[in-house]
Amino acid sequence: MIDIVEQQVIGEMALASELSVKLAEHRVKLAIDDFGRGYASLSKVKELPFAEVKLDRSFVFDCGTNKVNAPICKTVIELAHSFGSLAVGIGLEKAADALALSSMCCDLGQGYLLGQPMPQERFVALLRQRATARAAQPAQAKDAAGAAPVPA
Repeated sequence: MIDIVEQQVIGEMALASELSVKLAEHRVKLAIDDFGRGYASLSKVKELPFAEVKLDRSFVFDCGTNKVNAPICKTVIELAHSFGSLAVGIGLEKAADALALSSMCCDLGQGYLLGQPMPQERFVALLRQRATARAAQPAQAKDAAGAAPVPA
C-alpha cells in the first residue's frame, strides 16, 4: 500500500493516474491520505483506483460529539465505500472516537490509541508475544473457526 496525500494527487493527476496503472501491475494498491484536508474535486478523485480513503485527523478528532466532524466523517466513509474503497480513520487518540467511527462503519483505524510508532525489532517482538499468548489460551476460549479472541 502506498499513501498519496490528496493535494499531491490533484496537483499531478496525469502522473498519479499513470503511476496507479503501473503499480496495479505489481499488485500495489494506493491510499489517498488526509482526505478532506485539501481541495480535491470528487470528479478527479473517482478517476483513480484507491484501495483506501484516509479521513484527515482534523475530522476524526471528537467525531463522536462534534456536530461538524461527525457528519463529515460519515459522508467520507460512505463515499469511500461507494468507490469500492476502505475507509480509514487516522489520528485516533480516544476510544470514544474509535467507537464513533465504528458505528459509522469505518473499516480501519490508525493512531496512538491503537499503537505508537516503534522500531521494527520492537514490533516483531510484540507480534511474537501476542502469538505466544494466543497459542497459550485454553482450547475452549477459541471459537468454531479456531480463532482466539483479540487481546484487549
